[in-house]
Amino acid sequence: MKLNLAAIFRIILYIGIFSSTLPLVFFLLFKRNSQQKTLRVVLFYVLYCVFNDGLSFYLQTIGSRIIFYLLYAFTIVEYSFICYFIYLVLPKNLIKKIVLIAWFSFLLIAFADYISFNPKREFDSFVIGIESIIILLLCIYYLFSQIKGSNSLLIYSTFNFWVVIAFFIYFSGTFFLYLFTDKMGSSLAFQKIYFIINISFNILKNILLCVAMTMKINDTVNLQKTIIPNLDDDLFIKTK
Repeated sequence: MKLNLAAIFRIILYIGIFSSTLPLVFFLLFKRNSQQKTLRVVLFYVLYCVFNDGLSFYLQTIGSRIIFYLLYAFTIVEYSFICYFIYLVLPKNLIKKIVLIAWFSFLLIAFADYISFNPKREFDSFVIGIESIIILLLCIYYLFSQIKGSNSLLIYSTFNFWVVIAFFIYFSGTFFLYLFTDKMGSSLAFQKIYFIINISFNILKNILLCVAMTMKINDTVNLQKTIIPNLDDDLFIKTK
């Protein structure tokens, strides 16, 4: 039974690592010739995830302590990619300045946690918790602004929407998991739960990014203005 369970975990691990490459395949199929800046940000994010997953797997197999520094760096780089993406898709107003302030503040918190709050080089659940909260708030704001300012049918057909949904679901599903890791990380039962949940939501995130690669890269507000006419009562009377 133990051998079967170990084999199942290994299969799930391989599927999780392989799923990171799927958005790249869909990019080559549907968006290879696109020069859109938001698409390029997501592409480089996916490439970095593939590199990180492969290197992490190798370091774990050899039992290297360097993996701690890799995970810490991944948190910062991942946060930077996502913040930059949301910065690009948000309208030009005060919230963009808030995104920049949040990005710079997070870097200070991560550096302080690395130097002072985490001297034993444990799992950085505090920093990941802060990252998750900020990203979730930014995703909620983006979705709310799009639903409020455009036709809901058009939102579902845009690249930006599916990317934001991918990040929102991933960080929602793993938020409490990361928070409990510091206190329960030594438990074998928790490690199994952590492995399954984290891999599952990572696979789901990559699937949603694949869906995003099949969508048109358009601004939903502009798309709504150009495609959906304003059919008021006067127009209805004139065309009747």
